[in-house]
Amino acid sequence: MNIAILGAGAMGSLYASYLVPFHSVTLIDSFTPLIEHINTKGLVKVNHDHTETSIKAKAVLSGTRLVYQDLVIVFVKGIHTYEAMKNNQSLFGPDTIVMTLQNGAGNNRDIAQFVPRERIIVGTSSHNSVSLELGKFYHSGCGPTNIGPDLPCEESLQGVNKVAQALKESGLTVNIIENIQYVLWQKLVINCGINALSTLMQCRIGEIYTNPWLWDLCRKIVYECVLIAEADGTYLDRKEALIAVQKVCENDADGYASMYQDRQKQRLTEIDRINGVVASLGGSYGILAPCNSMLVTQIHAMEQMYSNS
Repeated sequence: MNIAILGAGAMGSLYASYLVPFHSVTLIDSFTPLIEHINTKGLVKVNHDHTETSIKAKAVLSGTRLVYQDLVIVFVKGIHTYEAMKNNQSLFGPDTIVMTLQNGAGNNRDIAQFVPRERIIVGTSSHNSVSLELGKFYHSGCGPTNIGPDLPCEESLQGVNKVAQALKESGLTVNIIENIQYVLWQKLVINCGINALSTLMQCRIGEIYTNPWLWDLCRKIVYECVLIAEADGTYLDRKEALIAVQKVCENDADGYASMYQDRQKQRLTEIDRINGVVASLGGSYGILAPCNSMLVTQIHAMEQMYSNS
């Protein structure tokens, strides 16, 4: 397959490392030094046992005209989804499938402004990847890729099966889930419980669980999410939701949340697509979400301080 990956950061590069040996893969990014580095020196994946794997890859600047792609995987930050889709419309032919494995919620709505919903796949990745330096990333956690149709119908399910087969051939574990909204809410709850706390405390993911004060706050955040998810039509057991967060904290104990990496590089975060979505939905249903709202305010305050540092 011809596959383009929008976003050559830690997660985009990780998926490229799986796909490159089996497909024609092009990484697309707006950061020129990264593009030049990938094309001249390739990518380096640091495995969980700290061995290193070199990957030859090709990359182009966002907006570069390419042939129509069979699959476009979106890994840019949610706040940049619309812009990335708009700048790379030349990738989308009549049969192109677009798949989002991004954090947060609402990315599918941005994508749907450029391709029909029948050709949109939404999903989650249980992998964790951390940028170490230009073109080098640490694969700190493994897990399945869960995908399903944005608009369940025969055409979209055919696309989901086609993409799943391509991912499986590349060594990825894939689960096809028709009721993908349940899985998306599960992933959103995990991100709400971990990302902002890790960022504000500047701590590893595992410390959220081992620090009793942080874990108590995480529990309150998760319970707010579960309550609002139910109002939105998706039932989650709050005990199971908290256990899911705990497992991520244990399995990716040495990793850092992507939002924390944004703080280190003084970049804007995806907080509005994560805790912000929950707080906003809560408001529309008349449900207070004080912990999630507090995190949104604190993260934006942190971003505001970048210019003062």
